[in-house]
Amino acid sequence: MTSNPPASWWASQLTPERRTLFFVDFAAGQIDELAPLLPEALGMDEAIRAACIESFWVNVRLLTEFLTWGADKRDWRAVDFVPDWVTTDADAKARLDEAWVVASRHVMHLSKDRTPDLDDINSPTAEQYQQVSQDCRAVYNEFRAKLA
Repeated sequence: MTSNPPASWWASQLTPERRTLFFVDFAAGQIDELAPLLPEALGMDEAIRAACIESFWVNVRLLTEFLTWGADKRDWRAVDFVPDWVTTDADAKARLDEAWVVASRHVMHLSKDRTPDLDDINSPTAEQYQQVSQDCRAVYNEFRAKLA
C-alpha cells in the first residue's frame, strides 16, 4: 500500500503560483458542489447546513476577490497570472460584487459597521444560490481560458 506524500513534499514540488491555482480551483469546486445543498427544503441537520452555508460564502468571497479585484501586494489575484485580466461579463461581475457584500456582512465580519439588522438577513433561494454559483463558474472559466 502506498501513501500520499506529506504536504511539505508537495510544497517543494509546486511553485507558489501552482499551489495558488490549486486552492482557487478547490474554491470554485466547493461553490459548485455546495450550491445545490443549501436550500432549507433539503432537511439537512441545521449545524451541518450552517457550516455548508458558511463554506459557500467564504469560497464565493475568495473567488470574487481573486477574479474581480485588481493587483494587491499581499494577496494573489487573477491579474498576477493574466496581467490584462478583466472579465467580459459585466452582469456576472456586478452580481459577484453583491455576493461579496453578503459574504462579508454575514460570514466574515462582526464589525459594528457591518452587523446586519435582523430584517436584512434573508435566506437565499435555491435559484439565488445557483445564480451565484453559475456566475462564479462563468467568470472563473473565462479566466482559466485566458490562462491556458
